Parts: sequence; structure tokens; C-alpha cells
Amino acid sequence: MIRKVAIVATLILLAGTLALAQDDNQFPVPPVQPAEQMETAPSAPHITSYGFEVPPGWNVAMAADAIGIYDSNPAFQLQSESDGAQRYSGNVSLSYLAQHTIYQATYLPSFTYYHHFSTLNAADQNLSQNLWHQVNGRTNWTLTMDAQKFPSWGGSSFSSSVFGSLLMQLSGLTALNLVSKVSEASTGFMLEHKPSLRSHLQLDVSGGVTKYVHSDSNQLLSLLTSADSSTWYGQAGVIYGYELSTHRTIGFGASASYFLFTAQDYHVMEESVVLRYEELLSKNWTYSVSVGPQFREQQSAAAIQPGLSLDAQVVRKTLKSSFRASAVSSYQMGQAQGNLTSWTASTAFEHSIGKRAFAGVFGTYQRSELLASGPLGTGATQTVAPAAEGGFRILRHLVWFANYGYGLQQGVLTQQKNIGRQQFLTGISCNVDRVLPR
Repeated sequence: MIRKVAIVATLILLAGTLALAQDDNQFPVPPVQPAEQMETAPSAPHITSYGFEVPPGWNVAMAADAIGIYDSNPAFQLQSESDGAQRYSGNVSLSYLAQHTIYQATYLPSFTYYHHFSTLNAADQNLSQNLWHQVNGRTNWTLTMDAQKFPSWGGSSFSSSVFGSLLMQLSGLTALNLVSKVSEASTGFMLEHKPSLRSHLQLDVSGGVTKYVHSDSNQLLSLLTSADSSTWYGQAGVIYGYELSTHRTIGFGASASYFLFTAQDYHVMEESVVLRYEELLSKNWTYSVSVGPQFREQQSAAAIQPGLSLDAQVVRKTLKSSFRASAVSSYQMGQAQGNLTSWTASTAFEHSIGKRAFAGVFGTYQRSELLASGPLGTGATQTVAPAAEGGFRILRHLVWFANYGYGLQQGVLTQQKNIGRQQFLTGISCNVDRVLPR
């Protein structure tokens, strides 16, 4: 039954996928300044813009950035050669905040110019939309549509943030640079309902497509993908939770995912059922665990392959800082054709320093499987990536920021060779937001 629901949901959502991308556009934790007193406090989450709360009604935020980049291995080769680059980017965000409705749309274009590796020059685009609506005191829903186009770095970034108009893919610098173009599109719908004061029901349905454009300048790329190949996916899940007390919640979840790789005409079906437990340890600390059996059906395998579905998280949030650590065993889209992420572990700490400065440190580990057989065979690729960022608000509308990342990758996609890369960038963001007349 779960499989049928997932397939139907996939067809419905993929038909509605009209643009190209998926990404988590979340602001880091810069200093927060109070906004004007709201006439009616909304029951929905607040929106922040460059560290400042957005007042009710319509609001437009804009930014322009100038960034300098040092890259120790931009082509991601065994014999590395460093290069410098400039990036110019912009940000236009339209938001609407009311008592029961929130809408936000953000467009992020950027242009990158390398000094020597001119084949890496790129014009990237990212468009995201999010609509949240509270039907009544027990029910609300969220609709998301995301699109982006960017050069491929061989694996999905699993930690990204936005400040000014800079979209920092903190782990993207670690993966294999195929010197190709990737276009992504996704759409999702989430429905939340409280059948009673203590119970909570959540339904998630999503789908999307990733397209890969072949580059004749890279021989390795021709082994992994072909011109205009694509990967389609659909996912459906349901979660039920019951509050044992104000600090403890127990529940269960079921999900199904379907992936189709057009280049190899290859498909994968994954299903899982998990038990969930969440506990509030103190005012600021929370941990949650979801664990259960997972079953995978592959085109190349005659039997169903059992496995473990695991999602464990520890979170701490205060007014000035946040900490998150997680370990996840699941299947996610990879940016190389026939590639799925199976294990991801990550940690992040962000902190506001006084009223003007902010800083953060990040660490990620990712294990990806090349499922569809090809010239490189099948196997796994492992990626380790620490990163750090920081910034200082010079004026109300002017922010200086910097980001450093190091990545090491080894596995089938790198022909079992260790390939490392360092990237440092710094720049200025000039941002302004304007409240529109009601």
C-alpha cells in the first residue's frame, strides 16, 4: 500500500514541477534587533531578514554582494592547481506576514569568474517559494517550490545558509567537480493536524527532477552521465506523535521513496517504518531518535534488501546561539547520475557575538553509493568536510562576512584516490528591506 501511495504521489508532483531546484535557504544566526511592535502577534513563525524581524504585511528585501575567492583545487584534480575568483550576486526577497498566513519568495542570481580556469565561470540561479497557512487552531499546511541551476560538485550539499545574497553550500566544495551543469526542481506539500491536545499527525508528499548537462571538456563526466540525462524522484510519508508528558513524545512513521535514473534506465524503491521518540532535556536542549527497518528494491537485485533507517538529532537553541548534531541513514539525491546518499552525519554551531558579530563552525560526513553499474563499477564514495564562517555588521545595511571550508573525498567517484580542496571567500553584503504600504 505504501508503495502505491508513493508512486501516485510521484506522478502528481512531478507533473507540477515547473522550475529547477531544491535547497535549504536558511539565514545563519546574526545579531537580532527588535522590529516595531506588531499590532497582532501572528501564530505563525516569524520571518527574519538579515538578522532583523520582519513586521506584519508585505515586505521587500534586496542585497548585492561582492566576493573574493581563493580555491586550492578548483578543478578537483589529483594534481591540484590553485586559482582565484570573483563572485557578484544579488538577492530579491518578497514576503507577506499575517496572523494565519506566511508567504516568502526569494531569487538569488550569482556570477563567478575564475582567473585561470575560465571553464568554471558560471551564472547560477536559485528560486524558492514557501507558503504557510493555518486553517484553524488544529490544522496548518505548507507548500514549497524550489528551483536552481548551478555547476555540479558531484554530491548534494547537506548544510547551506544564506546571508546577504550569498548562498553558502558549505559541503559543496568537497565533492567531485564534473565541470557540468545541474538543474534541479522540487515541490512539496506538508499537512499538520492535531487530532487532540496531545496528539500530532503530519503528512509529507514531495517530488522533483535533477537534470545533468554533459561537458565534453571533462572525460570523467562522460563515464558517469550523458547529455540531457535526468533523475526523477518522489517521496511520501506520514508521522504520528503522542505527548506522554510536556517533555516526552512518542510516535511512529512510515515512508516510501522512488528514484528513476534515465541514463541507465535504472530505478530504486525504498520503504521504511520507524518508531520515534523525542525528549526536551531542559529549557534549551532537545533530542530525538527515529529507528526502524528499511527495505530497498533495486533493478539489479533479485531480492529485497533489508537495512536500517535511522535519524538521531540533538538540538540546542538560545537567543544568541544554536547547536545541532545529527546522524541520518536514508536515501537522498546525488548530483552524479546513479548516485544516492546513504549516510550523513553533521554538526553545526552558530553564535552571535555582541550586537554586531556572528560566527559559526560546521562539520559533515557523507557516504554515497553509485548504485547503477557503469564503467566505474559500483561502490561508495566518502566525503569529510569541516567549515567555518563569520561576519560583522558594519552598518545597519552593510555586513562583512568570510567563509572557509576544507574537503577530502575518496571512493569510486575519485577512482579510490584521496582528493582534497580548500576554499576561502570573503566579501561585503549591502542589504536593505522596505515595508510596503498596506
